[in-house]
Amino acid sequence: MSEHMAHTSARRVTLWLGYLLPWWIIIPLGTWLIYNNASSRELDQISYAQRDLVAHDNRLVEGYLTKVYKDVLLLAGSTASVLDSSAAAPDALLASLFSDIGRAYPQYMQIRWLSNQGVEKVRVDRAGPQLRVIAGQDLQDKSSRYYVQQGLKTAPGKVYVSPLDLNVEGEKIETPYRPTLRAVTKVVTASGDTQGLAVLNLDASKLIAELRTSADAMLVDEQGYWLVGPDASKEWGFMFNDPSRRIQVEYPEVWQHIITEQAGQFLDEHGLWTFARANPEQELQISADEIPELYTLSRVTTPLVLQRQLQLFYFSVGAAVLLMVSCLAGFLALSSRRLDTKAKELQHSNAQLTTTLGQLQASQDELVRTEKLSSLGLMVAGVAHELNTPIGAGMLCVTTLADRLRDFKQAFLAGGVKRSELEQLLQHQSEGLQMAEASLNRAATLIQQFRQVAADRANADIQSFSLQALVADILALTHGQWKHSGHQVVTDIPADIEMISYPGPLGQVIQNLLHNALVHAFTLGDTGTISISASVSAAQSVDILVSDDGIGIAPEHIKRVFDPFYTTRRGAGGTGLGLHIVHHLTTEVLGGRVWIETGLHERGTTMHLRFPLDCRLPLQETLAE
Repeated sequence: MSEHMAHTSARRVTLWLGYLLPWWIIIPLGTWLIYNNASSRELDQISYAQRDLVAHDNRLVEGYLTKVYKDVLLLAGSTASVLDSSAAAPDALLASLFSDIGRAYPQYMQIRWLSNQGVEKVRVDRAGPQLRVIAGQDLQDKSSRYYVQQGLKTAPGKVYVSPLDLNVEGEKIETPYRPTLRAVTKVVTASGDTQGLAVLNLDASKLIAELRTSADAMLVDEQGYWLVGPDASKEWGFMFNDPSRRIQVEYPEVWQHIITEQAGQFLDEHGLWTFARANPEQELQISADEIPELYTLSRVTTPLVLQRQLQLFYFSVGAAVLLMVSCLAGFLALSSRRLDTKAKELQHSNAQLTTTLGQLQASQDELVRTEKLSSLGLMVAGVAHELNTPIGAGMLCVTTLADRLRDFKQAFLAGGVKRSELEQLLQHQSEGLQMAEASLNRAATLIQQFRQVAADRANADIQSFSLQALVADILALTHGQWKHSGHQVVTDIPADIEMISYPGPLGQVIQNLLHNALVHAFTLGDTGTISISASVSAAQSVDILVSDDGIGIAPEHIKRVFDPFYTTRRGAGGTGLGLHIVHHLTTEVLGGRVWIETGLHERGTTMHLRFPLDCRLPLQETLAE
């Protein structure tokens, strides 16, 4: 008992797992795939936007670097030209030239020419929209400034562009902050002498302001100091000797990406990072050490927020669906157990029904075979009846001829035979032999027809035959069934209808319909007409109509006349298989259709048959019965 309970419990667990396990795998996996697809699609959109932003900022920075680089070379060339001209007052001429440059390019806040010792010789400052020429004691010694020292070390024709820093005046950082880029190059005269340095101070405030228009934009220098960052208090740390204000302190993994890649994009726990290094070297055809390294960045936390929202939404939906499916699967498992019990009961019942059905099918097959034999028996009886007449007539002729021949022999032996008697005997013998021959030929024809029809029904081989000849054979063989009934059988079948089909089954169909009309179409004592007609349609099919002008078929019986064992003459010997055999042979063997048409006022019945002229081809027409 315990083993049975354990087996039942194991089957129950297996059944539940069979229903639940696939869904516990499919739904979480499908939810993850849908979430991943939606997350990737949203992330791609954000990624494209951030790459465009960083690319725009990068081009902006590269434009400033390229501009100051080219302009300082132009400034140095112009300064050298003035010095080569041997002008009486070169300083005044340079001050005028620098002022013109300042008016043409308002982004420059200082334009200077320094001596080889780093002392300012000509300087033009910008104070708002105004330009001011600095002279006399206001000129400063800049020899201690790093950009002057680097400029003095630079080879002629080369440019030193300082890092982006804050402008310093009088050893103090100017406030408000003025981000500055300084470009320095040597002034070389036509004779090859170095006549100091040309220096441009580019006011990068506009650049910084443009970068700040996007809340996500950032700018760091080659040491990782924030120049534009998410926290203004952490910017320009190198100006205050504060190394903690660097990106690698707060985001070391981001800095590793920046220093090892020219540009890139990645997602971490802080957000989506996009970065690129300003690279004007290719356009200017210079080495990287002449231009400071500046990196534009952006960081957005939207993807992280979006991922959390999508995770919450999709996983909540997935959990809800999984819960509902689990409940449904549990219900199905419970129902399956109940159905399994019912199935076993039905299986037992079905086994019993199968046995009973097999017995019924065997009985039906036997009855159908009996009905077919009965149909053939009726034909045999008719043939036997028909053979009695020619055989009896032949026997009578032979007997009469024998008697006459015996009388003539006796007269001949007696010697009393006249010529006229001999001629009379010969004439009688000739007439008698002709009559006997005709009777025997008639009998032979009937036997040949019967043998052909019986053989066709047994073999059911496809043959080419004349429909008119087949119907004529059937009527000749069944003549005994209807010639004494008082009914008239007429035919209208063209002689040119040639069919390729099964003549045996088709003959049995026509015989069964003829017999059915003789038995059922007329009341006792009435006489009528049964007609058999045929015609060929354009669809290569032949229509055969077996009609009578009898009492017709009641509407309640029409739909059931082709059912097996359905008959209205059960007590009069009817089996209900005749029309069932007609329907079976017509549809299953001959590839045709059969339906019933009633006459006016439900008088008379027409059995309408339609077959393909060649049974190897399908019937082309769909019929509405």
